[in-house]
Amino acid sequence: MTSKAFGIVATYLLLASPVPAATIDQILAERHRRENVTPTEECDDATFLRRLSLDLIGRVPTTDELETFLQDSNRRAAVDRLLGSREHATFWSQLWTSMLIGRGQQRGVEREVLRNWVEEQLLAKSPLNQIAFRLISAEGVTALDGPVNYIVASREDPVMRLSRTFLSVQLDCARCHNHPHDRWTNDDYLAMQRFYRPVRFREVSGGVAVDDAVVSDLTRPVFLTGRQPQTSAWRRELALMVVQSKPFSRAMVNRTWSWLMGRGMVDPVDGLSRENPATVPELLEALAADFRDDFQLEPLIRRICLSAAYQRQVPSGDSSQCEQQKRFFAARSARPMMPEQWIASLAIVLDRPGPDAEQLAQQSRQLLGISPQATPAADPYLWTETSQTLVRQLSGPIRAPLRNLESLYLATLARKPTAQEHQMLDGYSSQETLFALIHSNEFILND
Repeated sequence: MTSKAFGIVATYLLLASPVPAATIDQILAERHRRENVTPTEECDDATFLRRLSLDLIGRVPTTDELETFLQDSNRRAAVDRLLGSREHATFWSQLWTSMLIGRGQQRGVEREVLRNWVEEQLLAKSPLNQIAFRLISAEGVTALDGPVNYIVASREDPVMRLSRTFLSVQLDCARCHNHPHDRWTNDDYLAMQRFYRPVRFREVSGGVAVDDAVVSDLTRPVFLTGRQPQTSAWRRELALMVVQSKPFSRAMVNRTWSWLMGRGMVDPVDGLSRENPATVPELLEALAADFRDDFQLEPLIRRICLSAAYQRQVPSGDSSQCEQQKRFFAARSARPMMPEQWIASLAIVLDRPGPDAEQLAQQSRQLLGISPQATPAADPYLWTETSQTLVRQLSGPIRAPLRNLESLYLATLARKPTAQEHQMLDGYSSQETLFALIHSNEFILND
């Protein structure tokens, strides 16, 4: 879509003033007061940098990065530095690609071509509505045109993929019947499917070619809002309807929030419905209204990372009070590292060259212990390691660089060992100590 066309689109969008980090915390503070929830304290500087590095560049910080940061503890500068790095674009392109088409290798789909395209879009700071428009309306050949791979990977049920990814709506039940408690009916699903009726897939030397045939069917498709296309370019109009809709901005904000905060305001992130509303709807609406101003991802990420909500400690214990703290973002929700984070972090700790993006995707599939084809598109943080793979990883050999106990702790856990840990680990080799550290909950959890 041309910049002029997007300028025209913008006149129909609700514009709002920016929502600074302070406003995020003001909205949450009011909700905490109403729910009688007491927030946890701010995390320490080392924990913050470890958390930020895992979330923004997909690995733990090096000891040099940690020591440099601790000299001035400028959290805003750290956020800006990581957001401006190539590592950030590379890691988040992995997140987006896994969410769009999964971690696996599908016939006719060039995953790395799509991931490279997403990375370049992030580096160029392309607005997210433009990225989504190009993905939904893509034409071309899979080996050359990154967005086309999303269409090819989605061809079995493109409506399901689109609604979950870009609108946070599940149409699973509507494929077969009308659910008694769901807003969307089977007629809604079938009417959306008609947007894809003109799409043609052809095997060519460069993979799979995608284009749209001339529409001759007089039965027009219908978007979930009731809108119909006004031209014969049905899929382009669908893309425009999606990025113009308020559910699109809500879905993009909520997914970003979930990736950074450990859980979404709508949880699961693709399950917004009357029966599953946002836990803090006023915050979701405020951030979504601001996001519609320019659809820029980087300011949204910066705003969240600089908020007090992002920088809170993980609650101790597992009581109902702790759950309330996490539900209303009065505390950090810890979660296990993704395979990509675990692999990249091990390379840092073991002082080895890290894998490139394509190797990382392959190693992540191996770590998951499943076939490459058995990795459908889903939230990249939702994964389960098989017991066989876990045993294989636990039994693998570890060769630690020559380091003392303090440096091993800083490299793995971003903290120094306690006096008790010094005493407990006295007499163990660096290899034995490192083996224990990288398989500990503290290392594996992104808290």
